[in-house]
Amino acid sequence: MLMLEREARVAGRGIWSHAFYRVRDTSKTPQHLDSFRLVEGTVMSSVEVRGRTYLKFGKDWRSDFTVTISPRDKRRFREESFDLLALKGRRVRVRGWLHQGDGPMIDVTHPEQIELLEE
Repeated sequence: MLMLEREARVAGRGIWSHAFYRVRDTSKTPQHLDSFRLVEGTVMSSVEVRGRTYLKFGKDWRSDFTVTISPRDKRRFREESFDLLALKGRRVRVRGWLHQGDGPMIDVTHPEQIELLEE
């Protein structure tokens, strides 16, 4: 499905021709809280704190975009051999509900929400 979505986005077909559905840079997330978004950027750090994984896209965890994965949901990532801590330095596209936490964030529950992009 991601390949078909990518092709449709490049060609500007269907919903992908509308500005609402375009991929947002991590710096633009504060303007789009409380909505489902596709956000793209480079993971600056990936850490685990008390079982929760944080993918940080900036230096200030209080204001920069962050992706979180709960201990309960990490099981799905292990089943797919998806190493969340190895994402540091990788460019990724994340899809999910954008909300305010310690800065704008998306809580990821499934590996399919994180798309690894070409370097």
